[in-house]
Amino acid sequence: MLELVSAGLFSKSKTELRQNEDSILYPKKILNSYIFAIADGVGSYEGAYQASSIVTNYLSSLENLFEDSYLLLQHLIENIDSLSKENPSLSQAATTLTLCIVDELNIKILHVGDSRLYIKDGLKLKQMTTDHTQHQKLLDAGLFTKKQLKNMSGKNILTTALSKNIELEFQEICVPVKDIVDSKGEVVINIMSDGAYHYWEKRPRFSENTLSSPLAFAGSLLKRIEKNGPIDDYSLVSVKFKHL
Repeated sequence: MLELVSAGLFSKSKTELRQNEDSILYPKKILNSYIFAIADGVGSYEGAYQASSIVTNYLSSLENLFEDSYLLLQHLIENIDSLSKENPSLSQAATTLTLCIVDELNIKILHVGDSRLYIKDGLKLKQMTTDHTQHQKLLDAGLFTKKQLKNMSGKNILTTALSKNIELEFQEICVPVKDIVDSKGEVVINIMSDGAYHYWEKRPRFSENTLSSPLAFAGSLLKRIEKNGPIDDYSLVSVKFKHL
């Protein structure tokens, strides 16, 4: 049995003058599972906030878990497309989605875009998702190294998202809980939008106590982001489970 112990969350706009285009799904229990997520509206298109919020609102209304991930994503795209029927200017609305489903046996991840899911591994956070970006495609093809790409443009250009106008790609991962539970029988999972993990990746270091506590981790990362100045909207969902 897996028990939810604690959660730390934040979601904020880059500036007070603009709307936050990120939307988060707080940990929600469905039968014997928990789901939580971040959707990051694609800011280059009008309707970014509406697209991300329609996705998390739909997920929060679920009473049963879905069996087919592709059909779920297509249904979310249809919901986003419905925005254009009310307002034609929102016809290009799009969002990313990183969704986690946890039960007593497995951690399942459904990922579209460039938010990231990490699982605590000692004093590190192990990145489980792969960015759907131009830079990542170049890395995957072996054409460039991370060092070569560091100062090249295209880092944040998405290659897929939830939208009727963009070809859908998605990553689906299943990790057995027994493979990642620590010596205390605990599992800590973090989902971050790019505005949050930008500052984590620059200096991926916090104490064991901080990494083990979602509330402490959320507070420390939030302080780091706001001290240095946000580069984008920034969101985190950090969740700790105990394996009983």
